Amino acid sequence: MATKTQIYKEVLREYDALRTRKAAELRERKESLYARFPRLAEIEETLSMVGVSTAKLVLLHPEEREKAMTEMKQKQQVLQDERMALLAKNCLSPSLLKLEYACEKCRDTGYIEGTPCTCMRRRLMDRLYDQSNVRDVIKLENFDTFDLRLFDTEVVPAEGISPKENAQRNLKKAMEFAEHPEGENLLLYGGAGRGKTFLCNCIAKEVLEHGKTVLYLTAGQLFKQLEDMRFRNKEEEEPFDWDSEILDADLLIIDDLGTEFATMFTASELFRIVNDRKLRKRPVVISTNLDYRALMEQYSDRVMSRLIGEYTTLKFFGDDIRMKKKYR
Repeated sequence: MATKTQIYKEVLREYDALRTRKAAELRERKESLYARFPRLAEIEETLSMVGVSTAKLVLLHPEEREKAMTEMKQKQQVLQDERMALLAKNCLSPSLLKLEYACEKCRDTGYIEGTPCTCMRRRLMDRLYDQSNVRDVIKLENFDTFDLRLFDTEVVPAEGISPKENAQRNLKKAMEFAEHPEGENLLLYGGAGRGKTFLCNCIAKEVLEHGKTVLYLTAGQLFKQLEDMRFRNKEEEEPFDWDSEILDADLLIIDDLGTEFATMFTASELFRIVNDRKLRKRPVVISTNLDYRALMEQYSDRVMSRLIGEYTTLKFFGDDIRMKKKYR
């Protein structure tokens, strides 16, 4: 898995390779055409020599610069007209002698006057999707496919609102967060199948489309990677630096917190991640099937202090949406 900086470097290397390939293709086309039509090669060489001889003349006699430039342009025009006539006579396109670009806007550099080109943003987006672990699922689970019709409209007395009204609130908050995730964290909690993971995927897709890096891991995957990294054999080959990625990704999503095998290690690592990302001002989204009481039993007071005091909480309740979708 690559960091955001590595992704940019890889994409820039792709552009370098693309330009090199296009230049090689142009050389091959020219060699083929010059072999068939030697006069084309002569015209090309003469055009180059006209420019060189004019430059020398201007250096030696700067007072004749204007006259020399005019004569050079006239000679070049005559040669270019001859080349066009030769190509037209043989039903050949002038583009065969020009460098082709995959993107005419940025000429395969990735930038237009210092601003990333559309093609650059598209390449970066593809890489970000690939490394976020959610490329396939977010095609189906995103804000456009969030179906409020799946939620009941009957008010739940203990909550004071219906599951549908609650889902609308959660959806609105999630969309606001995805648009500007900086400086906020989310804790999604409630029973299994109530839409928490779906909403996490919605957020992931939106943040990715804003060109940010998203690291999406289940709690089990997260702590397994950290455990392997902490307790690996020191003589083994250096592994991927999960610590750096977990702490530096623009958005970290931890799904199904509480399903991992709980130990002192997982509790301390969760606090470290939550605390360090807070210091770095990197947002976190956590989903869990556990309620507050169960979370307090499984994790330390200092973890819960962070989650309850510094996270915006979104509660999910109602029927199992997965079952509804399966049998509708």
